[in-house]
Amino acid sequence: AIFMFYPFFYCLYYSAHQYAMPRPPKFIGLDNFRAVLQDVNFWQALGRSFYLLVISVAVELIVAMGIALLFNREFKGQNVIRGLCLLPLLISPLAMSMIWNYVLHYDLGLVNHVLAKIGFSKVNWWTPKMALYTIAAISIWQWTPFSIFVLLAGLRSLPRDAFEAARVDGATRWYTFRRLTLPMLMPMIMIIILLRTMWLIRLFDPLYGTTHGGVGTETFDWMVYRVAFVFFDVGTGSTLAIISLFLTLIICALLFRVLMKSLGAAE
Repeated sequence: AIFMFYPFFYCLYYSAHQYAMPRPPKFIGLDNFRAVLQDVNFWQALGRSFYLLVISVAVELIVAMGIALLFNREFKGQNVIRGLCLLPLLISPLAMSMIWNYVLHYDLGLVNHVLAKIGFSKVNWWTPKMALYTIAAISIWQWTPFSIFVLLAGLRSLPRDAFEAARVDGATRWYTFRRLTLPMLMPMIMIIILLRTMWLIRLFDPLYGTTHGGVGTETFDWMVYRVAFVFFDVGTGSTLAIISLFLTLIICALLFRVLMKSLGAAE
């Protein structure tokens, strides 16, 4: 009641009001929603959020699948390497973003220092053309281990009989992966997509520790923060929060239906 329903109804109430602190709220009905939907900045921020979501999820799944397939084999030092792979998840997202901001600094950063040492030019990672991809790379670096171990758990649970039969029939590794491994792992893949979609729509920490929404990196969640807590426009900020909530619910409901179908197919 305190941490879920009260904030929801608080936002719902003030989304119908013109309320820019410290002026008192004034009821305006759906005018905030009309103004937001006609705002170019809203559509740009929403577009960046979905673009970031697609890039991050796609790259994470590809990289995580390759590493999970590698970890599924027995090799010397596997427990140590798996433990090291978990390290990004143990770092606070805000602290992680501040560390990467320093590591990628144009003059003082370790990455550009190494590039200069091996004969390459320094890269400005925070230009309008590069910054959004840099934010995506930071998020991918931190959350790929989560996807790796979800997929690894799925690989360890697959029935061996089907793979032995495919091997006896002379099926290639690629054919086995495409026809057996991938369809059986589809429920795990959909779980990753579902959870990462919910998290990426609300991406905030990497922006706070690096660009503060500047140089063309303002995502939808950062726009909510900027409007509500920087400009103190509680009415418009509440409207944006309500839109964010319902967009998340709609997208996740669709993904959940796909997850249920993939679970049924796997069975």
